Amino acid sequence: MNRSRLIWFAAGAGTSAVVSLVVASLEEEAETEKPYLSISERGHYPDEVYEDVAGTTSANLLRRCGAKTFYVKTSNGVDQLPYSLIRIDKENNMAIHCVLERASEEGHPIHIQMITDRHAQTH
Repeated sequence: MNRSRLIWFAAGAGTSAVVSLVVASLEEEAETEKPYLSISERGHYPDEVYEDVAGTTSANLLRRCGAKTFYVKTSNGVDQLPYSLIRIDKENNMAIHCVLERASEEGHPIHIQMITDRHAQTH
């Protein structure tokens, strides 16, 4: 092997290492936990028409409160209830205020979770 090839090989390996470190640091920043409001399902009332509650009741509450972006989950892992998540931030301020007012009136259990955006979107 000649010296020129070794130099180019070392330069390529060094570049790959730097790119890997940059990508890893960006992924770590994206994986910081953020606060999400979790709204669990409530039971259906006997006098409700199915079309009034089509889909999940927690998602319907979020829609009525004007939420633009939220995630619907099939199970919370504990008691197997579906639930919805909305990130607690300035963009969702008015929707969250509305949810907090209406959730207790309508029988939705709510709590705050600290999770990553990726977890909120996938599970």
